[in-house]
Amino acid sequence: MLFCGIAWALGSEAYGEGVTVEDAENSTGLGLGQKVAVIGEEKKVRTATVNIQEIFRSYHKVAHAEGEINIERARVQKEQNQQAVKLRAMNQVLRELECSLQGLNDSDVRRPDLEREKGVRLHERERWKRQRAVALKDSHADINRRMVARMEVLLEEIRGLVRLEAERMGFDLVFDIEGTGSSQVPFLLFARDAHDITPRIIKKLAESAPQGAQR
Repeated sequence: MLFCGIAWALGSEAYGEGVTVEDAENSTGLGLGQKVAVIGEEKKVRTATVNIQEIFRSYHKVAHAEGEINIERARVQKEQNQQAVKLRAMNQVLRELECSLQGLNDSDVRRPDLEREKGVRLHERERWKRQRAVALKDSHADINRRMVARMEVLLEEIRGLVRLEAERMGFDLVFDIEGTGSSQVPFLLFARDAHDITPRIIKKLAESAPQGAQR
């Protein structure tokens, strides 16, 4: 059984088929098991690892995008604060109308008009609050959508550079050591002789940063 396995690995050479005298002389002192090891070494897959999250956090374009998104959030918050001032003014008008009504008896001729005005203003306030709540929710949702879209573009830039550098360096496989499955368990737990190309990718991305933006 052992001989059959070795013959399968080496092909016709294991049986002496197609082996010349020169081949035999060149292989003097090289055992059959050593020849199998050499063939296996030639076919060894070159593996690299990379930490996409670390690269992403260090990418200058990510910091720039986050800064722009934060400006948008601050603008929305400023508008919200301004609307809060308007809401307080509406509440103040309603309180004044209520005070006026409390100072009138039921038979006062002014009472119906004041009650009507109070109802109208109360309805306006509630409608305005509902509209503002919807507008605020839509604003935050729009910001979040744009943020996710921008970050996905930046992630794809990083992935593209990883693929390019891995090909240049002659790697067959690259594993993201931070990548996890649905169970939150990393896909890669161990890789013998794997080369970490994270520092190289970070350096390459930093080269495209404007002056003063390097971290």
